[in-house]
Amino acid sequence: TICYKQNINFFHIMIDINNLSDLTSRKSDNYPDVEIFEKPLASGVFIAILRGGFNSDNPKLYMDNAVSEYVNNTMYNEFVEIFLDNPWIRVIIFGINNINEWRKFSENGAK
Repeated sequence: TICYKQNINFFHIMIDINNLSDLTSRKSDNYPDVEIFEKPLASGVFIAILRGGFNSDNPKLYMDNAVSEYVNNTMYNEFVEIFLDNPWIRVIIFGINNINEWRKFSENGAK
């Protein structure tokens, strides 16, 4: 489930990281244990979830490097896991400033 809404300067997104089956997935080129899940949200806007670094001694640094390679100098927004205790998951959105219409999404689609 992906939800997003905007109220002035407020942005909220909810993603069920245990159910990523509706997202396109692939492996990172140089970080073979990093899975990349992608889903378009709107024209020119998409979300990417990177998951990996489980066997790394320093998963934060490992995932920092994997994200840097993935974004490749493209402007992006990265969201922090709410409890700040999960260095293995990174949520990235490209083109967030290009969203002209904000809608609420549910499991049944846009409302």
